[in-house]
This record gives sequence, C-alpha cells and structure tokens, in this order.
Amino acid sequence: DQTHILVANWQYDIPSFRSGLSAPVTKNWQISGVASFATGTPLGINVLSATGADLLGGGGGADGQRVNLTCNPNLARSEKTVNQMFHTSCIAFAGRGDIGNAPKDAVRGPGRSNFDMALFRNFILGNEQRVLSFRWELYNVFNHTQFNSIDTTAIFNAATGQQVNPTFGQALGAWPARQMQFSMRLRF
Repeated sequence: DQTHILVANWQYDIPSFRSGLSAPVTKNWQISGVASFATGTPLGINVLSATGADLLGGGGGADGQRVNLTCNPNLARSEKTVNQMFHTSCIAFAGRGDIGNAPKDAVRGPGRSNFDMALFRNFILGNEQRVLSFRWELYNVFNHTQFNSIDTTAIFNAATGQQVNPTFGQALGAWPARQMQFSMRLRF
C-alpha cells in the first residue's frame, strides 16, 4: 500500500551550433533522465519486553502483542527528522494481558524522491558502421539524503512500562549517495 508513486522519464536532443568551429563539438549530444517520487510504505510497531516477561500468557514474551496508540503517530513530511520519523510519544506500553490497540501498520516509512540522469553522444567515425559512444550517468543527481529504514521496535520495561530503546523512531539507513559512471563504447 504505497499511496502515491510517480515515475517520469525524458530524453532531449541538446541544440548545437550549426556552423563555426564549435559546431562539430556541440552536435549530437543528448540528455535523458528518470525522476521517481513515492510515498512511504506502511510499517507496524514491533514490541519487545526488555526483561523477556511473558505478557500475554502464551509463553512467548511479547509475541503477538501490539502497542497502545494514544494519538496519531504519523508526522507530516516537513516535521520528520533523522531522530524522529514518527511521534514516539504516541506509543504506549499495552501492559500484561492486553493485546494493544494499534493497527497492523501504524506508521508510514520514509518516502523517496530521486533523479537519475545521463548525458551522451555518438561520434560517427568514417562511415555509419563505426560509432564511438560516450556516456556519463549520474544516480541520485542532487545527492540529497533519502532514508530507507526506521527503527520501529519499541522495547518496554515490563515493570515500569517505560520505552527503553534509544533508537526507537529514528532513521537507521539511507539510499546510496550520488554515484557517477563514465563509459565509452566502440561499435564496428
């Protein structure tokens, strides 16, 4: 259930000078790209007991138990930070014998906006059968951080009901930074 996904691609022939010394250098260049935008995927809140106490009476610790939600834990995109991807204050310990009121997917993971581009040119060598292709590819062109995972495991002290996981609600990983590659290929 990814609410919104938009992917757009393009290719553009860069205009060249028609005459003069720079005409051979500026002709036959093309630029292409792919832009993708997606909202985050739904995530559940996992529950663990710091003491391993059997909270539901089935012998499995906190297995099957959910948290209690006291408010909507989802933050607006502009409010999310590395240290707080959702309102952890809305997550409460369900307690012994309580299965919790949280739905299966209580929060949304981080979304993604990404731009990949390529600049390339084909150089014709002699006849049409010999072509030298130059290509410069860039992934994550604007090199902005895009998180791909967050800590959704609440660890509670069963005696006090206090959440003790220091990274709960924080971003744990990110998609790769900008990457570039150059290539040249000769077709004959």
